[in-house]
Amino acid sequence: MANYKYKARNSAGKVQEGTIVGPSKEMAKTMLSRQRLVVITLQEVQLDADGKEMGGLSLLGGRIKIDGKGNVVLGGGDKFKVPDKDLIVMTKQLSTMLGSGLPVNQSLDILSRQQRLPQFGEVLAGLRKAIEEGSSLSLAMARYPLCFDDLFRAMVKAGEESGKLADIMAKLLVYIEKSSKIKSQVKSALTYPTLILVVAVVVITGLLVFVVPTFTAQFTNSGKELPAITQFVIDLSDFIAAQWLKIFGSIGIAIFGATQYKKTPKGRVFFDGLILRLPLIGDVMKKIAVGRFCSTMASMLSSGVNLLQALSICAASAGNVVLEEFILSCKTRIEKGQQLSVPLSENPMFPKMVISMVQVGEKSGKLDEMLMKISSFYEEEVDEAVKTMLSMIEPIMIVGIGSVVGVLVIAMYLPIMDMGNTVGG
Repeated sequence: MANYKYKARNSAGKVQEGTIVGPSKEMAKTMLSRQRLVVITLQEVQLDADGKEMGGLSLLGGRIKIDGKGNVVLGGGDKFKVPDKDLIVMTKQLSTMLGSGLPVNQSLDILSRQQRLPQFGEVLAGLRKAIEEGSSLSLAMARYPLCFDDLFRAMVKAGEESGKLADIMAKLLVYIEKSSKIKSQVKSALTYPTLILVVAVVVITGLLVFVVPTFTAQFTNSGKELPAITQFVIDLSDFIAAQWLKIFGSIGIAIFGATQYKKTPKGRVFFDGLILRLPLIGDVMKKIAVGRFCSTMASMLSSGVNLLQALSICAASAGNVVLEEFILSCKTRIEKGQQLSVPLSENPMFPKMVISMVQVGEKSGKLDEMLMKISSFYEEEVDEAVKTMLSMIEPIMIVGIGSVVGVLVIAMYLPIMDMGNTVGG
């Protein structure tokens, strides 16, 4: 969760200022809109223990550098995002150090000197410096939102408030490792089919541009009427050869346009919804989404984060805007007194087994344990689903490419066979 300073106009037309807490800037705008406020400006800020805006070190997005004398130097925009591998190693080491009784600032000082990436070392040094100046670890981490997301910071804050930071870091480690595995599964589910499709397009285009023209001259000299399929392939080859710049330019523009559209709210809804409806891939993505939801919620609840806050942060880290909107709707209904299992049961993405286990968790007061069990189950489900999808896509692609190449070969050899029959006759 982050703090946002806003200036807005109320229903009476008067301008008012204040701060609001939310999981993201977009959600903060939504929360203000629900209060019938029209946002004029909205900016993320850091607040001290007294609720006052902090200056100096709390500049968001500014990289904190430590010079040779240990002084803090502010650099130009911090666009560094730590790779999952480095974050996992750091979390594991920090958990071990804290569990051994080392103070947080001393642990961070040691870790900042051991990092593979100098930028991450600077981040950890900045955290250590901020803590020594009186900041909490979770508040210091808010200065590096690209390194430590809302969920990471919320769990650290829960660990600080409960006095069990070492235990929370161990739970964070489990979550980050699972999250990294999910990302890898998503890449496997999307990269392989895309790569096969690109190779198919390149091969078929190469045949049309370089192979077909070698036959065209022979067919033209024969003076005989060509079969319809052969004439179609020749016309397609001539068109691509003459208009290749326009064709590939149009494809490039279309890809660029789709990429830009995907960055818009409507575009995200369209593409995120589309990927869930795709055959084969959609089923895998749904299982990944359910597994991620359960894993995130289990980690948050077991760390002491309340259900409503956990849902807000889970929505922000859902990775799919369709699921994000659904989770936020769940939060709204829970605020009105419903159980989590009720809205989940109305979404076809969540199977009856998941609903039943969530209901058991709610009745027994062990929702976090049930969600963790569901998450573990879905890890195996996703592994199997990815393997099944890849095993099905490969033969489908091979048959598809083979069919197209076969049509091209037949189209080119039909006239030759006719010529042979004529000579033989």
